Amino acid sequence: MGKKGRRKRQLDAAVAAIHRRFGPGALVKGKPARAVDGTSSVPHIPTGFPALDRALGIGGLPRGKLCEMVGPATSGKTTLALKFLAQAQAGKRQVGYIDQALYFDPDYAYRCKVDLSRLVVGTVHDLREALAATEALARNGGLSALVFDALDFLWTDAEATAHMAATLNRLPPALARSGMALLVLHESAGGSSPALSALAHHAAIRLQVVREKWLQEQDDIRGYEARVEVLKNRLGPAGRSVSLSIEFNGTVQGNGL
Repeated sequence: MGKKGRRKRQLDAAVAAIHRRFGPGALVKGKPARAVDGTSSVPHIPTGFPALDRALGIGGLPRGKLCEMVGPATSGKTTLALKFLAQAQAGKRQVGYIDQALYFDPDYAYRCKVDLSRLVVGTVHDLREALAATEALARNGGLSALVFDALDFLWTDAEATAHMAATLNRLPPALARSGMALLVLHESAGGSSPALSALAHHAAIRLQVVREKWLQEQDDIRGYEARVEVLKNRLGPAGRSVSLSIEFNGTVQGNGL
């Protein structure tokens, strides 16, 4: 075998090893798959909001990747996450919700069209157990999508942030192999820590949700208007934003469904 043949064999072996570890999308020939003229070859799950899917450029949130959604309480991020899980259940698929923040409401999830019979909820109170469960589910490949609802203290407590950062650094290869979409929710408005840095680094997409105003009907508040901004997007355009009207009964009007 000539020198060119040996080099090709060595390259093929290296590429195969990277694909096994990080997934087939880690190395591709030519340009990476991106949205072109409204279409995309990137495996993804629709968010349930056509305007947001268009803003993301690939039609939704990517499979096999870690994504981040940040926003204060009552901003709308939990509603967006539940709507996303409902979309991820298409084809009778299973989804999961790690309720580290203890915010999960099954009645509201049902109103957001989540099929509770195909949802696993982790209500572990210990951070190490929550992260271990998340990592195990990412490696297993049995879930289409998983939401990790994180407590604020994770980003400031020294021991918690170090453990969180270590887990986040291990997750991308597992997600790439299993194809599970992981969406991390948190409220942190700023600052820096090893965990936040790891999350920002590994996130393929970062979304920020802000409540802009309350929606009133006579003297009753029936919901709120929220704006979703794409802060980071490795697979499409960043900087775009959409406005959604979210009602407390789980319905979304305007640009949503």
